[in-house]
Amino acid sequence: MTRSTFLCVCGIAGFALFTAPVTYAQTSGVKQDQVMQELLSEVHQLRVAIQQISVNAYRGQVMVERLRLQQEQVARLARELNSIRAEIGEMKAAQVNAKVRVEDGEKKLDRGEMSDSQVFELRATLADIKRREEVLSERETQLSIELGHERINLADLNKQLDSLEREMVLTNQVDQPRKKPK
Repeated sequence: MTRSTFLCVCGIAGFALFTAPVTYAQTSGVKQDQVMQELLSEVHQLRVAIQQISVNAYRGQVMVERLRLQQEQVARLARELNSIRAEIGEMKAAQVNAKVRVEDGEKKLDRGEMSDSQVFELRATLADIKRREEVLSERETQLSIELGHERINLADLNKQLDSLEREMVLTNQVDQPRKKPK
């Protein structure tokens, strides 16, 4: 091998040695930038997912609390309506008894066994029972209507909660990473 060939080979080898790290560094730098961008994108996606989870958790808590309050309202109105209905039943029974006493009092008045004031008191009692029954019947109607509205509100809240649950399930399915074939 001649000296010029040797210098030429050494020159080419030196050139290759000195340029390879620069080329490798440039290629490596591009790959590092690409990896960094992918990592930043992944961090951004995670932040968005965490924010969505937080929002959904808050909405879920609010919906559950509203649902609980609405259920309590429906239960309270149902108890009150049952109580009113029981009182109406008692008033009807008392009204029947009061009618019988008025009729007996009128018969006794005709026979002279009872005074006009006593019969008047019996009639006043009967009239009072009828008035109380009418008031209770009106209240029963109001409570029935109100209970119907509150049950509709409860059903709407249940639908909203179901919708939120479906949204969360769908979001979870979309957010799950797809497995890459190997």
